[in-house]
Amino acid sequence: MHGERPEIRSDAAEDERLKRNRREALEILIDARDRLVSQLCDEILSNREAILETSDDGLYGFEFQEIEERYTARLHALNSILENLEYRRPRIAHRVETLSTTRENLAADIKAVIERYDQWDLVDIEVTTLPESELLVVVGFTADEYID
Repeated sequence: MHGERPEIRSDAAEDERLKRNRREALEILIDARDRLVSQLCDEILSNREAILETSDDGLYGFEFQEIEERYTARLHALNSILENLEYRRPRIAHRVETLSTTRENLAADIKAVIERYDQWDLVDIEVTTLPESELLVVVGFTADEYID
């Protein structure tokens, strides 16, 4: 019959083929971006003196404008394509850290925990007084985890 569409199927084999194709395309484009960034670095290094000039030119001079015009659009385009290919739904991860401290060390200890998990979002801090001037601190973090 004319006008009928073939049935669209989404089975495990097709999903795996799509994932494999996406990974291959990502590898190619990541390699291309790395090469482009390498060329960009070479040009910046070879024009070091002109870019770092203390006169009015420097970053606003011809050499830097040439580099900027040559690479900016391509890098933005590559990064945009990579972002679309790499899109995966995040899973929210939670982490809870507890520590025992004193009032004198409270700020430094909390700062140390936060620095250790600087890629995580801080969502809560609870402080409870314990016997003998000890404090129990519970610090809650969350983050997006991306799983293939």
